[in-house]
Amino acid sequence: MKFAIISDTHFGDDECVLVTSQNGNIVKGLKYDEFEDAAGQDNDYLILAGDILDFSIASYEKAYQYAQFFFQKIREDGIANEIIYLAGNHDTDIWHIIQHQRAVTNRLQKGHLPESFEHSVAGIIDDRSGSPQKGFILDKVTVRRETDKPKYAGMFLDNITTPETFFNFAYPNLYIVTDNETVLVTHGQYLEPYWAILGEIGIKIAYDDLKVGEVDIEEMVEMNFPLNQLACTGIGQAGVLTRVVRMLETDTKNKDLSRIKKYLDRFGKEIDHMTDYGWLKEIISDYIIKKSKEEVLESIKNIEKTRYSEEFVYKEELKERFRRFYASSLLEIGDINSRTGLNIPAPWRIIFGHTHQPIPWNDPNPPKLDTVSSASPKRLTLHNTGGWLKEGDRFCGAEIFTYDSAKGFSSTTVRG
Repeated sequence: MKFAIISDTHFGDDECVLVTSQNGNIVKGLKYDEFEDAAGQDNDYLILAGDILDFSIASYEKAYQYAQFFFQKIREDGIANEIIYLAGNHDTDIWHIIQHQRAVTNRLQKGHLPESFEHSVAGIIDDRSGSPQKGFILDKVTVRRETDKPKYAGMFLDNITTPETFFNFAYPNLYIVTDNETVLVTHGQYLEPYWAILGEIGIKIAYDDLKVGEVDIEEMVEMNFPLNQLACTGIGQAGVLTRVVRMLETDTKNKDLSRIKKYLDRFGKEIDHMTDYGWLKEIISDYIIKKSKEEVLESIKNIEKTRYSEEFVYKEELKERFRRFYASSLLEIGDINSRTGLNIPAPWRIIFGHTHQPIPWNDPNPPKLDTVSSASPKRLTLHNTGGWLKEGDRFCGAEIFTYDSAKGFSSTTVRG
C-alpha cells in the first residue's frame, strides 16, 4: 500500500501556492511541482487532512473551480485516483453536505423519509500483514459491491473530474494501523478554543440534562456543530458581509483595533437608541455598554493567532485540549474494536494540520505530549502537515507525509 498525506490547501484563497489565477485562467501555483515530486505517483490514496476547499473565505463557485483544477491535475499526473477526505474548519461544510446527501436527499429521492446524520465516521487503513480486513475501511458505512468500482465513494464530489475521482469521506479521524504502530490523522480544529468551546462549556453547565460522562468524538462534534457551521459557510457565503469579516480578521491579526472600536461605538449607540429606561437605568446601561466594549477590545487585543504560531503546540491549554481529544479518540477506537474485532492499538503518533507549521516525521525534537493515562510509559509524538498558503511574501511551508508498506512513514518538507 502507498499513500500521501497533505492538508491546508485552502482552494479559493488567493494566497494558495498550489493553484492560482493568472490572466483570468486557473493555473498551477508556484509550489505544485514540488508537491507532485514529494507525493509521488501511483498512490492508492491521497489523504486530505482538512481545509482543502476554503468556504469560510471564498464563494462555493470559486472554491470548487480551484479544487476542480487541482483534482483534475493529480489524475493527469498519476498521483492518485482515489481520495480520503477529512474536513477541517474551513471546509467542514463538506461533511455536512455529504451527510445531507446521504441522510436526506438520497432517501427522499427514493421515497423514504430522512434519517439521522452521522456526526462522526472513522476512517481506518489497516496495513497489518495477515489482517483479515486489510485495506481501507469506513466505519459504519456499507461496502459497495459493483464491479470495477471502489468500496465506497459514489457521492457528489466524484464528478468534479473527468473521468471520476473517487472520494471517501471520514470525519474527523483516520486511523492508520501498521505492524509497527497506529497513527491518528485529523485536521486539528478541535484543539483550538472556538471549535471546541460549546462542548466544553455545555458539559460544565448542563451536565445533568446532557447526561454525558466521558465525551466521545461523535458527541464532541455534535455539541460544537452550530459554531462550526457559523464560522465555515455562515461567514464565507455571506456575500458583502464576508468582505467586512475578512477586513476585521486582518485588522485583528495586525493588532489594529480602530475599525472594531468604530463598530462597537456604533453598536453602543444603537443599543442606547433602542432602550427606554429611566435616568438611573440609563446610567447603569451606559456603564455596562462601556465596560463591555472595553472587555471586548481587551480580549481581541490579547488574541494569539494559531496559524503560523510555533508556540501553539507547547501551550498548556492546548496540551489539555489535546488530551481531551485523544481521550475521545480512544473511546471511538474502543467502540470500533468492540463492534468489529479489528483490535486497533492506541495511536502514539498524531499527524494534524491547522497551524501551518510543519513538523516532519523524522524531526529530531518533535513536540511530545503526556497521554491521558499516567500509568502508560509512552508519550504522544506530534507531527504537522504545514500548509500551502503565503502570508504576504512569505510561504508558510508544507510537509508531505508518505507511506509505503515496505518502507513505512517518511515526510518531505517544502519551504519558500
